[in-house]
Amino acid sequence: MRIGELAELAGVTSRTVRHYHQIGLLPEPERRINGYREYSVLDATRLLRIRHLVGLGLGLDRIRGLLDPPGTGIEDELAGLEAALSDQIATLTRQLEIVRAARSSPLPEAPANYGELDELARSLLTNAAARRLEADLTLLMTAGDPATHAQVRAHAEAMGADPRLRDLLSAAIGGLLAVTESTPEAERDRIANELRTLIAAAPMPDLQNTRVNDLVEQYRAQAFTEPQLDVLARLDREP
Repeated sequence: MRIGELAELAGVTSRTVRHYHQIGLLPEPERRINGYREYSVLDATRLLRIRHLVGLGLGLDRIRGLLDPPGTGIEDELAGLEAALSDQIATLTRQLEIVRAARSSPLPEAPANYGELDELARSLLTNAAARRLEADLTLLMTAGDPATHAQVRAHAEAMGADPRLRDLLSAAIGGLLAVTESTPEAERDRIANELRTLIAAAPMPDLQNTRVNDLVEQYRAQAFTEPQLDVLARLDREP
């Protein structure tokens, strides 16, 4: 049979057959007087074996070692391949779980360790902008620091367990985010007092990570508007 027939029989292309010739994986028959190469049934069976092993996920260099001489080490090679595939499946399964969890999260770009706090945030805050603010701050406070993550989680859980604190949080944060240039002085004072009451009732934990504290301060300076920063500045004044 000629190269096209051989390739069709094995379900590959003529180009693939020529590549196997070039790398020495499939012997190349001599040309006949008519200028064509004629392939035997032995060539066909070897090509079929190559195609099957490629389909199993083996590399061409490994396949050469398995076919010459035939069958050498194939059981060990397949056992190793099975173990590698099992590891890949386990990794993909974990990744699938993370993706499924992210699809149901209001902050899909957040890492997995944020998920528990995200559930608490959704129960505490009803305002979408407030949830985004809380999400950003939580991401900063928990990034790469399990101890800080535990502190923030404990604080959020304590607030979630107290209906009065939940109401204070929702009102204070919602009021702060609603502040604009046109918000009167008296209203700014009222919101500052709400925040002061919230902080007194549920003080933030003393985070020992100075880098995290610096990041939170930088975020506050960049994320809030000038009128909102004005309200926050009033927290340090006498009510």
